[in-house]
Amino acid sequence: MNLSLDMFQAAFGVYSRLLPSRAASKAVELMTKPRIKVDRRISSRELFERVVPLSNDGLLSISGTGPKKILFLHGWSGWIGQFKDLMSEIDLNEYTVYAVHPAGHGESGASESHPGRFIDAVLEAYEYVGTSFDVGVGHSLGAAALVYAQSKISCFDRLVLVSGPATIEGVLNRFARFVNLGERSERLFVRGMEKRVGLKVDRLDLLTLAPSIEIPVLLLHDDLDSEVPVNESRALHEAFPRSRLTHTTGYGHSRLLQNADVIREIVEFAHSPFRP
Repeated sequence: MNLSLDMFQAAFGVYSRLLPSRAASKAVELMTKPRIKVDRRISSRELFERVVPLSNDGLLSISGTGPKKILFLHGWSGWIGQFKDLMSEIDLNEYTVYAVHPAGHGESGASESHPGRFIDAVLEAYEYVGTSFDVGVGHSLGAAALVYAQSKISCFDRLVLVSGPATIEGVLNRFARFVNLGERSERLFVRGMEKRVGLKVDRLDLLTLAPSIEIPVLLLHDDLDSEVPVNESRALHEAFPRSRLTHTTGYGHSRLLQNADVIREIVEFAHSPFRP
């Protein structure tokens, strides 16, 4: 039992019921401030050869000289070093590797971020490259951002979505439950996040966007993921026209990125004809 967390949730629950508007504003503040250790922020230095600044405080790391292009995007409060094991299997003579650091992540100087900044960074990376990526690999919120970007502009020839959510509304609702927001405060929180991001949550419903995305998609999700339920990927699998879903068990939300079988499947998916 985490006593400090229990006390915070109890106190915030009372706060949100007494002062719902103030609690909602505080929840927006908490939701938009990434929390990442310094060593994780700088983990990309040893993995990449150069860095290109993006607008909206994002960064794009680049390595390799290969004619094919692969892009990586981590999740909220994530870091590119989470893909280190997978990246070690990529031939830099075959691929040029790109990694997006949205505002507030990596060595970005921004203190705040949100899903809109993830999407902005992906679209800017696409504009910088000037053509579609052969493969896009996203984890958690990064996976959601890749789907949204693909629905607007065909940025990728195939997608790998690891531990991804089916809707951003679901992400917000899970956070609201985590901090124990009252019902009215939760509604104000969602409204505040919509204002901050500049998009209504229904515009970020990936289940609605997925049917129009006809490229091959590989979904990977752990059955014991406590942050994003595996049913999210099951629902996306049903919604995408051309997708394959692979489960792991016991690796949780992030550790499946170090699973040798998962890494092997992603590499094979990048190189082989799609098998549903």
